[in-house]
Amino acid sequence: MSRTLELLESHVSDRTQWHFVVLRDADGLALGECSDSGDPARLTAELELAARELRGRDLPADRLAIVDALARRVGEQTGPDAFVSATLMGGLEQLLTDHAAQAAGEPVWKWLGGSAPAPVPLYANINRVPGGRTPADVAAAASKAVTAGFSVVKCAPFDVADGDRSLADTGLRRVRAIREAVGDDVEVRVDCHDRLPAEEIHRLLPVLEDLRIGWLEDAVALDRTRDLRALRAATSIPLAGGELMFHAAEAGTAVAEGLIDVLMPDVKHAGGIERVLSIARGVPDLAVSPHNPSGPVATAAAAHLFSVCPNATELEYQFGETPWRSDLVGGLERMTEGRLHADDRPGLGLTLDTRHPSLRVLWSTTV
Repeated sequence: MSRTLELLESHVSDRTQWHFVVLRDADGLALGECSDSGDPARLTAELELAARELRGRDLPADRLAIVDALARRVGEQTGPDAFVSATLMGGLEQLLTDHAAQAAGEPVWKWLGGSAPAPVPLYANINRVPGGRTPADVAAAASKAVTAGFSVVKCAPFDVADGDRSLADTGLRRVRAIREAVGDDVEVRVDCHDRLPAEEIHRLLPVLEDLRIGWLEDAVALDRTRDLRALRAATSIPLAGGELMFHAAEAGTAVAEGLIDVLMPDVKHAGGIERVLSIARGVPDLAVSPHNPSGPVATAAAAHLFSVCPNATELEYQFGETPWRSDLVGGLERMTEGRLHADDRPGLGLTLDTRHPSLRVLWSTTV
């Protein structure tokens, strides 16, 4: 049996490249997404090692054994290397799940044991909308998302200063502009990306509360327990985090002490669909909103969780970065009025237009 494993890169913008792992065999394509690893060269090197686990194996019968081997590889590493391995594992686990569900003739949500899902509620991450970063620019991006049907928008206002003001004050001006542009009926969420010192966050809290911020994301990393306790005590704004977690234990103290309101594991960085599902089931009383500033494959993978995960609330959607996003997957990413619509196609329910001009093959081997 001839099978080919490939790593494809889609150039989206100066900021974003999506990375997809693709398994080609006589039955077609199986897909996974491993974007945002931070190191495409290392990702390729890790894939060369991971390919050994697939080569000659009986798929999907050996799926769990392969996933276990990938998890051990993550555990053998530390720092950025472990993060790259975890993200690759996420992509390969999605691919293996897609392949297994296709072989069973079932959509992933059914293969996982779920019933037909309702459309998945989305919120718009506007952080990669092309254009400038002035308050007027980000307010215009938020307005476009609202016009497209989103009732919740998220910004990352503290990523870049404007040169004349501090990072904190620059970000605050952006948040004010968004609130003024979208009005009171739209929820505005703020992703801090852990960019500000704790004292700056505390200085901004009264104004952010006045602006009725829906949540603060990564204002303080989950492992900075003392700072997180202080932040929890200082504000009623819901706190969100956990986007880079791989093990459930990484959020253990924050969850046990009630220091986090929304947990955000990512199907890429947490090692795949079933690992995110396991994390979510381990915190049944906590809202889970999968982190997903991702391409259409990871978005589909995360969306399938909602059928079997009662505490999954909303899914992040990377809004407005490119007009051809759905074209890349054969027009099968269907989003209307801020909701993503699943269907009954086997597997993840996507195909990939491998001739799309944004795509190039970074690596390929037979398995």
